[in-house]
Amino acid sequence: MSNKKFDKRKEEIKAAGIKSFTAFGYYKTTLDDIAGMLGMTKNSLYYYFENKEALFRELVEDEISAHIEFIEDVVSKKIPADEKLVTIITGLIEFIRERTLKYTVKLSTYLEIHKVIKKEFGEFQRNESKAIESILKEGIKTGIFIEHDTEALAADIQYLVPALFRSYYTDSDAEFVHEIDFEYISSMIKRLINYLINGIKVNKK
Repeated sequence: MSNKKFDKRKEEIKAAGIKSFTAFGYYKTTLDDIAGMLGMTKNSLYYYFENKEALFRELVEDEISAHIEFIEDVVSKKIPADEKLVTIITGLIEFIRERTLKYTVKLSTYLEIHKVIKKEFGEFQRNESKAIESILKEGIKTGIFIEHDTEALAADIQYLVPALFRSYYTDSDAEFVHEIDFEYISSMIKRLINYLINGIKVNKK
């Protein structure tokens, strides 16, 4: 099979995988489901992905690769550390918003998939936390932030934003994710993060 045909078929499988995962959830989705959507046999899918987990991992990696590039770009910018931190948090909120509204998916399914991602993609969360930590250290070095435990605060920030979304989603009566009042939860998180940043800023008075 030519590379073009292989790549085209692989993208078709990934598109079918997204439909299955969002319709049935992670645990109930099977390779049989995905193969059935494409008129393929399950055995033929193994030519492209060794198992369901490998397909899911590639789908998630596709989603987060642009966000990782965004974080790296912010860290390298020549702007004050507090602006970098706000930009990183705003970017994380936008990343969650885009994924929230991209697919028509039941809230219960979204939460299940998010739990799997959190469990399987710890390295992404650690890298995000390290990026935030580097900004906090830069802020201390440049006299913007007071001395504090940068590792602990970075981990707290990295955990806080998705956790607030999950909590709001869990408490919601909405059936589908796109029914969530995203602007409300987004505004609340931005206020809390601004309070937090102001709390570690050096008092210039």
